Amino acid sequence: MTRQNERTGLPENLSVILHRPAIPENIGAVARVLANTGFHSLFISCPETDDWATARKLAVSAAELLERAPILSSLQEALSRSEARYIIGTTGRERKYWDSSDIDRSASEIVRKATDSRVAIVFGPESSGLSNEELTLCHKTITIPTAGPLQSYNLSHAVAIVLFQMMVAGLPGDIKPAQDIADFDATEGMFGHIEEVLAEVGFLWKDNPDHMMRLVRSFINRARPNTAEATALRGICRRLLNYLRYGERE
Repeated sequence: MTRQNERTGLPENLSVILHRPAIPENIGAVARVLANTGFHSLFISCPETDDWATARKLAVSAAELLERAPILSSLQEALSRSEARYIIGTTGRERKYWDSSDIDRSASEIVRKATDSRVAIVFGPESSGLSNEELTLCHKTITIPTAGPLQSYNLSHAVAIVLFQMMVAGLPGDIKPAQDIADFDATEGMFGHIEEVLAEVGFLWKDNPDHMMRLVRSFINRARPNTAEATALRGICRRLLNYLRYGERE
């Protein structure tokens, strides 16, 4: 069962992942935002700065949160370490293969999911945001509405808006029992086997296999398979591959 922050009632199993952040002031400001909103799980992957002194200066009293934030060598490693069962990617623009929703419409849904499984929200680098390949690892994408000529927010401001929306959304009155949602490693292993089967039967485009895999990931992610279901799908794929390659033999 999810633990709750006694002051705000927000779930404690929600993580923020900063992927390839380059501006130390933003990193420090994000740590402070987490402390402001009652969240405390921060992961940093592939930072493009080593100026941690400046980051700590901007974190002010949240410097301890920044100090204990793991620094990982890849986004995949950060997602695995976060133990997230539900991954949200952030994007400042519409993408062809993703049906993004505004954070104000998604905050309550995200908080509800965080009552029964770990959730990670991924923010990309200041200059370009998350790539299509990185968003492929996510179950859902969210955007922050803008009304002016600029289509994207400063990184620390974006984190502040997203976490504030979820702080306001709060939790339902009753905490739901924990559900077994497959973790990142199990899910990626499942998709790896599915891709292998689809490649074996010639379904994927050789020059762009990710095109169809994004669609496959999208509809399977909506079902939120649990560990047993992900394992079963991998077993089915292994049996199919064995049949396709070796006929009737086991």
